[in-house]
Amino acid sequence: MNKLNKKKFSIKRKDFFNKKLAFQVSFSIVLVACVIAAKEFDSSFSKQIIGVAEEKLDNNLSFSSVKENFFNLTENLRSNIPLIGKEAHYASPVNGSISQDYGLAKSGDTSYYNHGIDIISNTQSVKSICDGKVVFIGSNDKLSNYVVIENEDKQIIYGKITESFVKKGDNISKGDVIGSLNDDEKLLHLEVWENGESINPSKLFEIKD
Repeated sequence: MNKLNKKKFSIKRKDFFNKKLAFQVSFSIVLVACVIAAKEFDSSFSKQIIGVAEEKLDNNLSFSSVKENFFNLTENLRSNIPLIGKEAHYASPVNGSISQDYGLAKSGDTSYYNHGIDIISNTQSVKSICDGKVVFIGSNDKLSNYVVIENEDKQIIYGKITESFVKKGDNISKGDVIGSLNDDEKLLHLEVWENGESINPSKLFEIKD
């Protein structure tokens, strides 16, 4: 394993352990919600949900069993409720919160137009929001280090990248880790351009804490 891959693996492992506890807590909340919702329906499917949920709430949950049963449960939900679980074309590059929205913004007495969104991330790793190809890697005063990925008629710019894990010409899949953020600030600037005009990235995907 080369130095770059070791660093990439180390960041992903750190992010994984930070997510582990949050995932377990969130899953327990989802199970409780499923039980409450399912009890409103009198069907074999609702009884199945209740049975799985109550069993798992009664046991000590390991992360692997939580993950396995969560996906089994959501697969059942997808098959019974067609509108749930459809795969989106775009995914969030990080988990966190938006610190600066798209559009007209103000800094002190100066107004400017923010052509993207600024996200305070919970993790260092940055993932591609879609499939595409790396068409440019550069650096400037506004974006610091940045990566540009092209997807059909859109160009996605990932700014404030501390270290890039891709190179020009790489084919990228949605969800691939393409770079890392500063460990202290963890600020990502994201822009999406289409036909020479910027569009609001937050309309393409949902950003979760």
